[in-house]
Amino acid sequence: MHIYVREPMIRRTSALLVVLALVFTGTACSPVKDDGSTTAKALAAALASHTVGEIVFDKPGAEVQKELSELSKGIDPVWPQVSVDSVVPGDGDTVRVSLNYAWNIPKLAKPWTYKTGADMKRDGDAWTVTWTPEMLEPSLKAGERLAIETMYGQRASILAADGEAIVKDRPVKTVGINKAGLSDAEAEASANALAAVVGIDTAGYLAKVKAYGPVAFVDAITLRVEAFDALDQAALTGIKGFLATPGTLPLAPSRSFAQAILGTVREASAEDIEKSKGQVVAGQTVGASGLQAAFDAQLAGTPGVTVVATAAPAASTASPSASPSAGTADAGTSPVANPAPPRILFSEAPVNGQDLKTTLVPTLQTAAEDSLAGVKTPSSIVVLRPSTGAILASANGPDSNGYNTAFLGQYAPGSTFKIATSLGLFRLGMNPTSTVSCTPEFTADGKKFFNAPGYAASATGEITLTTAVAHSCNTAFVSQFDKLAQDKLADAAGALGIGLTNDLGLDAFTGAVPRDSAGTEHAASMIGQGKVQVSPLAMATLMASVVKGTTVVPQLVDGRDGKATPAGGAPLTEKEAGDLRTMMRAVVTDGYLGILADLSGTAAIGKTGTAEYGTDTPPRTHSWVIAAQGDIAVAVFVEDGDLGAVTGGPLARAMLAAAAGG
Repeated sequence: MHIYVREPMIRRTSALLVVLALVFTGTACSPVKDDGSTTAKALAAALASHTVGEIVFDKPGAEVQKELSELSKGIDPVWPQVSVDSVVPGDGDTVRVSLNYAWNIPKLAKPWTYKTGADMKRDGDAWTVTWTPEMLEPSLKAGERLAIETMYGQRASILAADGEAIVKDRPVKTVGINKAGLSDAEAEASANALAAVVGIDTAGYLAKVKAYGPVAFVDAITLRVEAFDALDQAALTGIKGFLATPGTLPLAPSRSFAQAILGTVREASAEDIEKSKGQVVAGQTVGASGLQAAFDAQLAGTPGVTVVATAAPAASTASPSASPSAGTADAGTSPVANPAPPRILFSEAPVNGQDLKTTLVPTLQTAAEDSLAGVKTPSSIVVLRPSTGAILASANGPDSNGYNTAFLGQYAPGSTFKIATSLGLFRLGMNPTSTVSCTPEFTADGKKFFNAPGYAASATGEITLTTAVAHSCNTAFVSQFDKLAQDKLADAAGALGIGLTNDLGLDAFTGAVPRDSAGTEHAASMIGQGKVQVSPLAMATLMASVVKGTTVVPQLVDGRDGKATPAGGAPLTEKEAGDLRTMMRAVVTDGYLGILADLSGTAAIGKTGTAEYGTDTPPRTHSWVIAAQGDIAVAVFVEDGDLGAVTGGPLARAMLAAAAGG
């Protein structure tokens, strides 16, 4: 027993004696000397942040910091990642540090990488770094500075369906004031005069003129050449300092041509540059809206960059005998009187942008815009090709004021929605010859519904569903509200493309039909009122789906997969679509769209719609027409209009005629 107890005691005593011996001799507490690795890592971190911090150099740290800051000015905010590759002992108490540099230059696929080095000398237990510019780049010499130059490739074009460029470089003139030789008072007077002639904000331009230097050219506006030529030339030439400089910008054929879709470009603003975190630089052209913004990276391509070493600017006032205290730089940073050309350290050529092909047909787009030119309220026309879903034209009237009414508008569709309601009734067992009751009024859940003013008395009483569609009998459809549930109505609309999820490349509203509307609200849904909301694009999709016999997915950018998802419910069948086409033909032959009856070619079909909105008495009305002929589907919308047939009918006819080439 005693033997087993004493053995561990002896071991513990021996261990304690060893520890005490180490403590007294100082071995256990002696710090391990830095072999240079720790200082090298600190140096790499300091260079990566271009802040010398606590690093000890062979010259004052403040001077090194100044030199480092000067070196970085021309390339900031781009700065490299720096790491230690190796620390190799040299002669005596010196080491050579090998440093890895990696510059992640914006928009370049691969970083600029290289190795360089730094020398360090032991100073007691610490290290002193020998400062040289080659610590940043192996060929960098004293007095040189880093600079980055950006080169841009050709911004690509937005193409029409036939592959021809819609947006391409077109001549422009930038109008402004050249302040050189003008007094402050003259510059102010000229700014006021120019702002009045070109129609820009006077106060804003005056502030800009005052902020610029005494010899600067201060741009006011960039105009297409034809717009510039339309200005009062005599008034312009009478303005002191007036200057118009020629140039080009990627532009559409006209200022309004598919503006909401194509979008615009501009020179990068200070805000663009700041938000981009180095991705956008001064002088770069960027997409500001529409497809130009949505596909900016593709259209712009990749900028090229060149990193150069340049001589420091020459001091203009220093004499050869001036001492450093008189204001000249020290020997390591002396400016060069006759600097050599910049030396290229790294270069990556720009890559031109790639064209973006759309489905637009310029002749139809122009026809649509011309048709809406005189409409004094927000309006739009959308033209689709049912067989492919291609959007051939999408125009917004001038009173849409640049807003994309065609894609983003959210409006009650009125009686055009009766096509969806008819599909829902088909799915209850009805067909185009089924009988419904068309009465002067119908009360649903306590609310009275009426037919449109001037409704034909001959189309009242017990009539076919086809006649109800042709003459747009509200009461016939509302009377079915207790048979066709709201969710089944939503399913029918979904089968025709309403509520479809699809990425066109631009934001678009494809419609929404509530699934939980009840009572009066449900009854109103039967005739496209209540909370049913659509866009003109959505109604063009509905019309195209009827023509094709299956749900059509709209397409704006050629070859783009929008990952479409149907809204839900059973898909549309050809039999259902054929019955809908039969009834929509009756709208032309026997109803309100007789204006389409004499179009040459394939028989036209369509449906009118008038949707009440607002609180006015009588209520204001949206005017709708959806129509098709052959492989062309059209939706026409006017925010404040008369009956659909009155306001929208002529516009629909004009578009179908244009599509047919007549």
